[in-house]
Amino acid sequence: MSTDVALQPPADGIAALAWSPDSTRLLVASWDSTLQLHTFSEPPTPPQIFSDPRPVLATTFGSSASTAYSGGVDHRVREWDLEAGQCRVLGKHDDAVSSMAWLPAHNLLVTGSWDRTLKVWNPALPEPLVTSLALPERAYTLSYAPASDRLLLSMAHRHVLVYRGAALAQATPGAPVEPESRRESALKMLSRTVACMADGKGWASASIEGRIAVEYFDTDAETQANKYAFRAHRQTVDGVDYVYPINAIAYHPIHNTFASGGSDATLSIWDHTAKKRMRVFADYAPAVSALAFSPDGTRLAVGCSYEHDNAVKDVGRLGVRLVVKTTALDDCKPKPRA
Repeated sequence: MSTDVALQPPADGIAALAWSPDSTRLLVASWDSTLQLHTFSEPPTPPQIFSDPRPVLATTFGSSASTAYSGGVDHRVREWDLEAGQCRVLGKHDDAVSSMAWLPAHNLLVTGSWDRTLKVWNPALPEPLVTSLALPERAYTLSYAPASDRLLLSMAHRHVLVYRGAALAQATPGAPVEPESRRESALKMLSRTVACMADGKGWASASIEGRIAVEYFDTDAETQANKYAFRAHRQTVDGVDYVYPINAIAYHPIHNTFASGGSDATLSIWDHTAKKRMRVFADYAPAVSALAFSPDGTRLAVGCSYEHDNAVKDVGRLGVRLVVKTTALDDCKPKPRA
């Protein structure tokens, strides 16, 4: 019996999901140029909808459930007062804002863009922009690991940078901030998504060719020997192998296992330490486009929308779905090792 709770979805594809620090609210960034706010209460209530001039690609909460941030195709970075329903523009990039992360230990917002810059913002300042860092390529995905205060940035052409949050917090305008390390992704094809481990020791990334890589921050030879990659989200039908893009990855905040979702419309739960798949859930059509665990680990939000990878002309008929799995604590608990 399914324990999925269906929520009112946006009218177009779901680009990003984010939970509030207290696990009571869920933000949904969408290609329909809206930011949705779902509040979990009894009785259930419809979402609040905040309009944006262009599609919204990234969103995150600040240090409270009443403040949020968003960015997207209109280049601007917005701060939202969710109680008053008002927003202010912190600043802008020169191209789409593709990703963002809130650094709670430093009360900073970091945004990445297709304009090949990484920007650091302090919303408490009259002039919020702290610094703008030039990147070697377009920024695709950011993920922050509070446990080790590391910020992971995945870019085009397999570039990966790792920053220390403390170094970004000490940044000054115009001064460069050197990353802790510069990497090349273990995946040969385009990475669609990355997520830092809950223990802050490494990350998982996934690509358009149906592969997942598990890598580690520490650069010593012993630690690096533990990294590996494997095939996932593939099917064999009538003797033909089908490879599907993996669009989303998220780590469980307590169990340190992770979920992956792909264009095969399935959701898998993995134990990266045991190198095993623990569970697989089907029927998340048309494709899993976004994932996010609540900070308390009890819920997993799943955005389902077409990812434009199968040349479907009548996209409208595929629909958009937003569901929340309420069994995340049990689903993601590692099995006892013999």
